[in-house]
Amino acid sequence: MADRLLPWLRFFRIVNLPTVPGDVLAGALAMIAGLGAGSARPVFVAAAASCFAYLYGLADNDIVGAKTDVGRPIPNGEISLGAARVARALCWLAVLVLGLVGRLPSAWWAVMLSLFVAASVYNRTKNAWLMGCCRGLNLLTGAAAVLGGVASVAPAKMIAPGALALLWSLYIGGVTKYSEGEETDPHKRAAVGALIGALVYLQLGALVIFALRCTQLPVTRPLLLSGAAMLLALRLVRRLLPKVSAS
Repeated sequence: MADRLLPWLRFFRIVNLPTVPGDVLAGALAMIAGLGAGSARPVFVAAAASCFAYLYGLADNDIVGAKTDVGRPIPNGEISLGAARVARALCWLAVLVLGLVGRLPSAWWAVMLSLFVAASVYNRTKNAWLMGCCRGLNLLTGAAAVLGGVASVAPAKMIAPGALALLWSLYIGGVTKYSEGEETDPHKRAAVGALIGALVYLQLGALVIFALRCTQLPVTRPLLLSGAAMLLALRLVRRLLPKVSAS
């Protein structure tokens, strides 16, 4: 059973998954701090959807590189191309279902569509800064998720989530650029994994900063606790799955 599961864990780079919801939490709390109001429910739905969008992007990445990505599960014969395509479709379907069932606002749909496009183009161009853009857009899905029922948002309210998205884009874009050639350099591979993991600390820092601006809102505490849970989950998963590559 473990031998069958391990290739799928490597296929989805599952050790990095706990870094994904934190983007959404940080973007949402930055937006909530500006609006002075917000609900946790759409944020958690958006975070779950982003997890599946992340898995979709990685599945698409391996499908595109099925003939060239030496060492990955598809070229190794551990996962068939057909099974990978089914997994990719199911991830896309999960995002769609969560968005519909969770009644996420139109702004979220627009940002999520942009994220899908950016991830698909990155997988076919390998532009490092486009990968950074994907993480910035992921953060903005959190900001957009809390806009349900808001008639209009003053441009000034978007400065904080926009600045965070830019920071995320530059950070992950830089890490992706640095990671070039990691396949043949174990030390660089380890460093890349550590840099990706460090994103959780940036997320927690952003959550704390914006939480201090809206401590009176009931939504603040669950978002902070969820951010801390992501850090614990990341450390636990990496300890339990040392054989699963982080990149």
